[in-house]
Amino acid sequence: MKNVFILFSFFLAVAAYGQDEMSTLYQFEVPHKFEHIAYGETDLSTSYVASSKEITVFQNKDGKVLWNKKFNEITDQIKKVDDLFAVGEAGLIFIFDRKVGKDKMVCIEEVTGKLLWVSDKFQDVDSQDNLVFLKDSEEILITTKNDASLIRMRTGELVWRTDKFKGITADYVLGGDGSIVLINMREAGAVGKFLFGDFATLAKKAASGFKNQLVRVNLNTGEVIWEQAYRGIVEQKLLTRERLVDMKIKDGKLLLFMKGLHTFDYTTGQPLWSVAYDETPNEIMNYVKGQVKFGSLGMAKVQQLGAYGLVADPVIINGFAYILDVKDKRHQFVKKYDMQTGKMVWQSPEISDARAIPGLYVTGDKVVIQVGGTVEVQAIITQSRVGAGLSGNSQGSVEKAVSGVAEVKPMNVQCFDATTGKQLWESDKMKKGMTNLYLDNNNVIVCSGKALYSMDLASGKENYEVPLKPDNISDASLILPYNEDVIVVGEKGVSAHNSTTGSLRASSRYKFSTPIRVGGQVVFGTHMALVTSGSDYAVYDLTSMKYKNYDARSGASAFFSDDGKSIMIFEEGGLVRKSKITKLGTE
Repeated sequence: MKNVFILFSFFLAVAAYGQDEMSTLYQFEVPHKFEHIAYGETDLSTSYVASSKEITVFQNKDGKVLWNKKFNEITDQIKKVDDLFAVGEAGLIFIFDRKVGKDKMVCIEEVTGKLLWVSDKFQDVDSQDNLVFLKDSEEILITTKNDASLIRMRTGELVWRTDKFKGITADYVLGGDGSIVLINMREAGAVGKFLFGDFATLAKKAASGFKNQLVRVNLNTGEVIWEQAYRGIVEQKLLTRERLVDMKIKDGKLLLFMKGLHTFDYTTGQPLWSVAYDETPNEIMNYVKGQVKFGSLGMAKVQQLGAYGLVADPVIINGFAYILDVKDKRHQFVKKYDMQTGKMVWQSPEISDARAIPGLYVTGDKVVIQVGGTVEVQAIITQSRVGAGLSGNSQGSVEKAVSGVAEVKPMNVQCFDATTGKQLWESDKMKKGMTNLYLDNNNVIVCSGKALYSMDLASGKENYEVPLKPDNISDASLILPYNEDVIVVGEKGVSAHNSTTGSLRASSRYKFSTPIRVGGQVVFGTHMALVTSGSDYAVYDLTSMKYKNYDARSGASAFFSDDGKSIMIFEEGGLVRKSKITKLGTE
């Protein structure tokens, strides 16, 4: 189940187009605000919406309301809630009422609303980030700045507690041997790279006794098998709070992906070898600020800015790791390492002047990199506004949380021999613009924003160059593979081209919009959805390239079903209109 705490909206310019409307499968009103939403992805799931004082739980299949209660009706020990966390697999909802030194944690059954337990034993559980759900054991790990506790979810029974692991769990990986590896992060999290951020607060937290920990713990006893320090800060994206860290266990090693690759012996925790990079935030972030695009927002001042995907993640294949080693703007390389020994096999020629290398791909005996192009940005901005007052127009400003993209130059595509590291070719055809690229058999498919290209992987020779103006979807912002097609997502619609010939198969124009993403996923089944700044939605059938639309209230939230055949719209009400939930058919 996807848990969403409504904190921000996405803002883009709006135009006026339309096709058929999506069919309404059901719709019902809810008598409270939507401060918290948890959506079950399938028809067999349940979902809920909640304000700080009241909750409604319903069935996804038919919209039947299973129950509605005020939280003080569930237990008189809480009057309002600060956070909720649904564990759909276990059918439970965890509720948090936070008061300094008097925090309450409540567990209820999702389907019935039955109270299972209330506890004040877990203080300073700041957010859902403190909870790790262990699916197979029906237990949950609670981590705080003071300790870590494993409890049985349905009873609240404490299994074990240890003060040898402190801080929020940034990521974890199960070892398959009854143990778990955890990496911690500071309570509030580091929220990405700020152009203008509260560095004083971060520095204060860094000096408060927090210790970076990477630990392996016996899940049965809580015994810490080994502990290892790690270097750096686990970052989170500014708005979505996605943690920029990942761990895997492979061939007796723990692999930590965080600003590079760090390897540890899984049995002992001893560091083996690592390659880390520095994204040179000051220089690059100031550059990104000047290139950022948030749609048609008019005059806006950036207060905080996070840019993501500036450096591609390492690629591990056939016992080797291919890693971008970014020292600074003048010293950047692709390096190949033997995963067993950590020995460098080769280093590529220097990649000059690159501010970003967001793409790294390995196939057969070729390594392809994307230098520059479109990267993700998230920001807090203030925007000037003019409103009608008693004495005419009154000026002011409004703070907004927005997402967008930035084009980072220089832009080119380079190919290297995977055996020797020798550069085979370089193309700067996209030097004026580039969205992204992907590999399609023996070809590189890449988009400049205004044209679609296919290049022979071996030689870099162009197979075709197809202008996108006839698509009538404005500039492209993303391309992705779908069956035999290249799907082009434009600022104002979507089109499909044959990947072999580049010929336009079909296209449909829509308003100025951006695709709905979930964990990087854009396509759900055979469908894709676009959303405008005003919460108008268009769901495209990628087979026919036709779309159906629904114009929701501004600020609405939407969630796709796993198969893409339906979409759930949550529209909050106000003084005049009630909140409502609508399930729409996309076919």
